[in-house]
Amino acid sequence: MSIKRLIIDQEPGAIGIRSTPAKMNISIPRRQMSIKNERSQLQIDRKAPSFRVNQKKIRNESGLKDPAELSRNFRNKGRQAALRGARQNKDDGNFLANPKIPGDKSVPMLAKNKAMSRQQPPEVNIGLMPKSAPEVTWEKGYMRLNWSKHSVVIDWNGDYLPEMTVDPQYSVEVFMRTKPYFRVMVEEAIDTPGRYVDRAI
Repeated sequence: MSIKRLIIDQEPGAIGIRSTPAKMNISIPRRQMSIKNERSQLQIDRKAPSFRVNQKKIRNESGLKDPAELSRNFRNKGRQAALRGARQNKDDGNFLANPKIPGDKSVPMLAKNKAMSRQQPPEVNIGLMPKSAPEVTWEKGYMRLNWSKHSVVIDWNGDYLPEMTVDPQYSVEVFMRTKPYFRVMVEEAIDTPGRYVDRAI
């Protein structure tokens, strides 16, 4: 007698997880330094002394007057002559109007006095010529020395910040290592006495 046997074969699925850690690389670039040395420089600013000679007084005293001085002299002499003429006319009028002098004698006396006054010898003065010394004015000179400061200039070229790269990046991979399955089979078993009992004894 054969016996049928029910066989159930089942295997659960297995999940696999694979993670990749991130790797960070840090690189620091080297900066280039340039040094510029500026030497001190000397600058000389100078001016030679100078002088001026003013011979205006000497020329005027020597008779070599400029047009402006001649014009002033003529103006002053004309003014003085006008004042003297006005004063003389006043004195002549007062002389002619004097009641103490007879009228027939006043005019001849006035003419005689004027004629006698013109016959006076001119005054002669002897002196050094010119009397004044020339005017000399000096302007001082100078010399200035200017030094520029000595300096050292340092320049940095390029970037100095560190560079960070992540390679590879962090990742998590989930996958099915074994797929689950469920299997039911019916087999015919070989009758072996005493091995399978299907009823109570």
